Amino acid sequence: MPQKKSTENESAFKNWINEALVRRMAAHIQQHYPSFDSKGFIQVSHELPKLEMKPRMRLICDFLKTHLPSEYPKALKILLKAARQPKSGVDPLKGFDLWAFTEFVQRYGLEHFEASMNALHTLTQKFTAEFAVRPFIIHNQERTLKQLMLWSQDPSEHVRRWVSEGTRPRLPWGELLRSFIKDPRPALELLEELKYDDSLYVRKSVANHLNDITKDHPELVIKTLKRWLKDCPKEHKDKIDWITRHALRTQVKAGNPKALQLLGYHTEAVVKLHDLKLAPQTVKTGGHLEMSFALSSTQNATVVVDYAIHYKKSNGSHSAKVFKLSNKDLKAKERMDFTKKHSFRPVTTRVLYPGAHVLEIFVNGKSLGKASFTLK
Repeated sequence: MPQKKSTENESAFKNWINEALVRRMAAHIQQHYPSFDSKGFIQVSHELPKLEMKPRMRLICDFLKTHLPSEYPKALKILLKAARQPKSGVDPLKGFDLWAFTEFVQRYGLEHFEASMNALHTLTQKFTAEFAVRPFIIHNQERTLKQLMLWSQDPSEHVRRWVSEGTRPRLPWGELLRSFIKDPRPALELLEELKYDDSLYVRKSVANHLNDITKDHPELVIKTLKRWLKDCPKEHKDKIDWITRHALRTQVKAGNPKALQLLGYHTEAVVKLHDLKLAPQTVKTGGHLEMSFALSSTQNATVVVDYAIHYKKSNGSHSAKVFKLSNKDLKAKERMDFTKKHSFRPVTTRVLYPGAHVLEIFVNGKSLGKASFTLK
């Protein structure tokens, strides 16, 4: 099942999966299935307010199963017609409106491969099917990858992006693809077909996919990107440069010297930190911490500058979160000043606990210094 992780997006979306959406679904479905029990289906809306986002969507999917024909192919045809041929006078279903439809396919369509994959091909052009394709990969990896390889050349950028996004080993909100976590090379073959794609939308997914792989196989990704950079035609160099920068962002934060060198950062330069100051020393929740410091280098150097906040946890220990600050060209023996404000506004993704916190400065992945402050 999708990984459990609370986000601001989830909080916003859950209230959007509501009675109005259910009524629109019912209207569009009934147009193509006149015996559809709209009144019974709409009863699901009474249960939605007490549920979070994904349980809301899954409950709607349960009600679709109950109120549509028991034969999956018949039910699927009705849902596709409802998505493609909206009822006149009713807002069409689009975007996240269709999540329950893709859930229906992944939950009930595994034994109907061709019909289900063709349905996902249609639906992903209206709402991404990146979550729904994953059970098909797990259930029948070879056949699914063969079909996705064909669709890597699809005219629709939404379909081509889906080919990459749906096969990411660690897709946020998505079921883990453990076989690709262990060996990502089968999915890498798909990325080979997409790396020169004209759509930034597609190339961004390729970069994110590679970034996923770096968390388990950094050497494989660095080797692949080196080859791409070496072999790419001149007209595609900018595309591969962009993919490389974004694909290696996790490794840059981790200070992987091979990743830094591939991106042109000078890991051999000696960079020093000067005059690290924090203000105020005691930060109120909802306020800001301002940091200031300077860097100098023994030689001309291109560097990536990050900082980490070591947040206090409920048990008194600390957990570090790294934030990107800047990429700079430092001239030999010259001093460069940096300032940054960091917000401590409460967010749904992190609980803030009062007490001692630590800020740490990183250059090319190496820690250069720390300073403490208090949150209250």
